[in-house]
Parts: sequence; C-alpha cells; structure tokens
Amino acid sequence: MGLLGDFGTQGASILTNGILWIGILVVFLVFTFGILVIKRQKKFTYPALILNDLGGGKIGVEKTKAGWFKSGKILFGLLDKTGERRLETKDKRLVQQGSTEDFQEIGHQRGLILMAKSDDPKILVPIKRLKIENKELLMAIAPADYRDASSKIIKEAEHETREGWEKIASIVMYGLLGIILLISIILTIQYSKSQMNAANEIYERAVAFHERALGSSSTVPGVAP
Repeated sequence: MGLLGDFGTQGASILTNGILWIGILVVFLVFTFGILVIKRQKKFTYPALILNDLGGGKIGVEKTKAGWFKSGKILFGLLDKTGERRLETKDKRLVQQGSTEDFQEIGHQRGLILMAKSDDPKILVPIKRLKIENKELLMAIAPADYRDASSKIIKEAEHETREGWEKIASIVMYGLLGIILLISIILTIQYSKSQMNAANEIYERAVAFHERALGSSSTVPGVAP
C-alpha cells in the first residue's frame, strides 16, 4: 500500500507539473501571437483611398491604410522575412505593381489612391496621376462675378461681426446702467439716513436747549413763585 501510495503521489505531481507547463506554454504562445499582431498592425502607416466604380461617372470611396510587406510569409502571415517587397492594405488586398512613385498626399501625409477592379474588388491598382474634368467650371466664372461673390462674402462676414459687437455693446451698456442705478440707490439711502440722523440730532439739541431755558427762567431771583 505504501508503494502504491508513492506511485499515486508521484503521478499526481507529474500530472500537476504537466498541466502547469502546458498553461505556461499557452500563455507564452498567446503573448507571442499578440506581439506579432501588434507589430503587423504598426506597419500600416500610409493612409489609402480606394475608389470603386459605381457607374455613370460616379465613384465610391473607401478609407483604409496600407503598408510594405514581403511576399514570403509564415505563421498565418504574421511574419514576413523574405521575398519581394510589396504594398498591402489592412484587409489583406495586394496593390498590383505598387511603388514609391505612386504615393500622393492625403491629409498632409504620404498616402495612396487606389482603384478597385469593378468585376473583382480584391484587385487594386495605384493611381499615379489624377485628372480633374470640372476645371472648366472654375475657369468659366468671370473675374467680375468672382469679385462680386468675394465682396458679398466679405460684407456678410462684416455684417455678422458688426451685429455680434452690437449685441455685446448693448449687453455691456445695460450692465453698466444697472450698476450705476444700484450705486445711486445705495447712495440715496445712505444720504437719507444721514439727513434723518442730522435732523434727529438737531431736534434733540433743540429740546435740550428748551428744557434748559425753562429751568433757568424758573430760578430768576426776585420773582415770586
């Protein structure tokens, strides 16, 4: 029984240690996988606009990010150490024949403008140059009309600014009038109190003088009571 007990104890210890090491290995793998995912996400440093042809001269625009990766990938594409350097988007679409010459400016940053193939949106090609077809609308505006439009905009801005200052000035004026009125009321009350105190003092002095006069007249010598 003692031998069987020792074997059981050793087996439980081995099983416990095995589970512990398996747990450590799982935590290590998850941690490593997370680091690789974060490292891959940091490579998407360039803003990208993907244009989709909607027909009738209209387009849809998708906003995403792109970055440089190598074609030789392992671990579900998380590591790329060998192979050809190429551009990819965050949704794992490859930019066909992408190069540094294809970069343009998006939000004051180097970025890409890409066009998706209408029958296969997974295929993206970079747009090297853009041509704006509606420039004639700007050129068709006569200089006089442009000046009139500019002067109108300036007048409207000045009018709005003037109205704003007038509102502020009226508020300040009413505030000053209110303060002056309050000070006037306080001064009037104080003056009225001082006048009343002076009148009471004069009255008290008059009464005292009258009483003293009556007292002195009642004590005049030679006058019968």
